[in-house]
Amino acid sequence: MIKLSSYALTMALLTYSPLRATAVNENCGVNGTVIATFTGECTYEKFNDALSDKCNITALFPAGDDATIEISDICAYSAPTQFVEIQGTYQKDRRYFAGGGILVDGDAWSLDAARLKRFEDNMHEATLIAWPEYAARFEYNEENGLGDNGYPTNMNLDESCDLNTAMCCFTDDSKVKTFAANSDAETDVCHHDLHKSPQSNHIKEGWSIFPGSETSTHCVGFTWKDGEDELIGNMMYDVSLRNTITKGYRKGVPGAPMCGCIEHMPVVEAASCRTATTESGDITYTFTYDAASGEISADNVAAITYSDCAIPDLAKQYKDNWAGTPFVNDIDKHLVAAVGGCEDEVVDYLNEEQFLHQGTHPTKYVTPDEKKWSDLVVGEGIWFLPPDIVKEMADAAFRALIEADCKDANGESRHCIVRRVCSSCRAESHRDIFYKRKTELPTFEEVYLLDMFMNNWYDEKNKLAYGTVEGDFELYSSYEDALAGTNEWTKCHFNQANIGFPHSCGPTGYVYNEWNSYTHHVGSGYAQDHGFYVEKP
Repeated sequence: MIKLSSYALTMALLTYSPLRATAVNENCGVNGTVIATFTGECTYEKFNDALSDKCNITALFPAGDDATIEISDICAYSAPTQFVEIQGTYQKDRRYFAGGGILVDGDAWSLDAARLKRFEDNMHEATLIAWPEYAARFEYNEENGLGDNGYPTNMNLDESCDLNTAMCCFTDDSKVKTFAANSDAETDVCHHDLHKSPQSNHIKEGWSIFPGSETSTHCVGFTWKDGEDELIGNMMYDVSLRNTITKGYRKGVPGAPMCGCIEHMPVVEAASCRTATTESGDITYTFTYDAASGEISADNVAAITYSDCAIPDLAKQYKDNWAGTPFVNDIDKHLVAAVGGCEDEVVDYLNEEQFLHQGTHPTKYVTPDEKKWSDLVVGEGIWFLPPDIVKEMADAAFRALIEADCKDANGESRHCIVRRVCSSCRAESHRDIFYKRKTELPTFEEVYLLDMFMNNWYDEKNKLAYGTVEGDFELYSSYEDALAGTNEWTKCHFNQANIGFPHSCGPTGYVYNEWNSYTHHVGSGYAQDHGFYVEKP
């Protein structure tokens, strides 16, 4: 994304003035003369190439000013439509994104929405809109370590928004009768950490939960890949102000912003997904020269199309964008339909973060039957138990349990099954995993077996078997499946230092971040509360 220099940002957003060339030059024409037109990305190189022989960079900047910086600043401010221009002031935008302002609380809708209605009728499909950024925020952000930018609270692309996903949640659709038909599915609101948006709710610490049913809530957002952020300002307009003017959506979840990067928004079950595209990806930029003042200004013309995402569910579209990456499931922390919904999420949140007991989860906090399973071998978190300090002794004890001669239903000998229970794992398939060894265990000199489970899940003498694929072990999500040899897992990933069991192995595809590690705690996996047991013979 093109960034403004601090001077250009402050001057442009405070005064709306175009930037001035070094001197008036008759070779560049009279007032309002178009000196450059081009399509594609707005850059100094394209601007320079589009100039005429007479009205060139030297003519525009004869004193040797840094034309590269000046033109880059014009591309950043003057060329796109700044978000602030839609409503007209930073204060209106600030209050709107927090869930207030005249569009939300005003009682003269026709008057309050008139400017926005004109933009929607005439400009929303015809211009590139910049991501919200304001001169009023620049000094504050710089002084508070929020980056060299003017991004508003809850929308700072430098310091938050790591998931490249933003969302708006609306709890008042009472005006929908007089607006376009509502096409966004309602969702359930789970909870919100108030400290994630203190500049919106003015509360430093605290939390809120929303058990049971609430008022009608519509959440809609967008997500983008790295390097594909040119139209995110248009997308923000589409899910925010445009939803208000076309569908009558107003007000936010109490204590939470109405719009922001998803890291600052309340946890909900699901959200609709929207996107914006341009015809052939081209935007036309026109640079104009004012001979009387020597000022250069620019604008753009674009053909913008707004539509539902290819996958109209925001969480699923995010996972499709980031398939195959370690953070593909990070969206499940914010949109929880795929991991049990709000009912499970509220129980987990209160139990694990606020320490308020709220019933027993059906697939978590499992206590293995002591008649069928060994004592805890090793574990972390609520199952905390470190291994023997002498690794040879720890490994020997673990091997002895596995080699204790368990029996199949037909009486044939087999290795005893290793079991990991995990209360903090998000994927239900990983809350109880059963490792069934098919081949002889390697020697301690070949593989430190206990460490393989704890910290270093490698495939040395440890290859997954499934279907007709031969290997050393099978994985299952239930003890019954492990005994019967049904529904074995079919995907496994190995060989990354300090990533323990089961890395990104999964029943039918890779499942990320459900691994444990006793040595890697920076950005570690979800299995922070887990324990290992071994079947008794």
